[in-house]
Amino acid sequence: MAAESRTRALTHASWAASPGDSYERYELLGDAVLDLALGAFLLERFPLAAEGELSRIKNQLRSARFCAVVARNEGLGDRMAALMVGTSHEHGAWRLSINRSVLADLTEAALGAIFLQQGWDEANAAAVDAFEPLLEHALDPRVDPKTALQELLQRQGRRVAYESVEETGPAHARHYRVVAIIDGDVHGEGEGASRRTAEQHAARRAMRALEGRDA
Repeated sequence: MAAESRTRALTHASWAASPGDSYERYELLGDAVLDLALGAFLLERFPLAAEGELSRIKNQLRSARFCAVVARNEGLGDRMAALMVGTSHEHGAWRLSINRSVLADLTEAALGAIFLQQGWDEANAAAVDAFEPLLEHALDPRVDPKTALQELLQRQGRRVAYESVEETGPAHARHYRVVAIIDGDVHGEGEGASRRTAEQHAARRAMRALEGRDA
C-alpha cells in the first residue's frame, strides 16, 4: 500500500486537514469489501448451510467486536496513534487507539485502502486471512445475543428496546417476561428468573426472526 494511502487509512477525523483526508472514505468502501469477502468465504466454507445461518455468522464476524479484534491483531490502533506522537493530538490519539468503535473503523478503512491500491484479489485475501481465525468464535452459540443484536441493528441504523410485560412470583423467586421491540414492533419474547436473562432470550428470538427463522 502506498505511503499516502496508508497514512490516510490511519488518520482520524479529529486531526485530518479536511474530511477527505480522514479514513472515513476508505471505511465506507471497506465496509462493502468486507461484506462481500465474508459472504463469499462463508458460502464456500459451509456449502450446505441455510441463508439465515450464514447471515448470522457473517453478522457476528463483521460486528464491531470482531473488527476491533482484527485491528488489535494488526496493530492498527497503535500505528494510528504513532502518527501523532509529538503533536497536539498525541494524547487524544492514544485514547482513541483503544476505542472499539475506532478500531473497527480502522479495519474497514484498511481494507478499503487495499482495494483501491491493489484490487479485489488482494483485499479479499486480506479480509479472509484476518477474519478466518475468528470463525470458531463466531460459531460459538454462547456469544451474547443482546450484543449481537445491537451491533446488527446499529449497522442498519435501527435500535432495539426491551420492555417488561410481566413480573410474577415472590420477591425471592421472581419470574420476568420481556419483549424486544424493533421499529415499534415486537420481534422476540423471552422469560427468565432475572430481567437480564429474559432480555437475552428475547434478543436471541429477535435475531432469529430477523434472519427469517422460527423463533
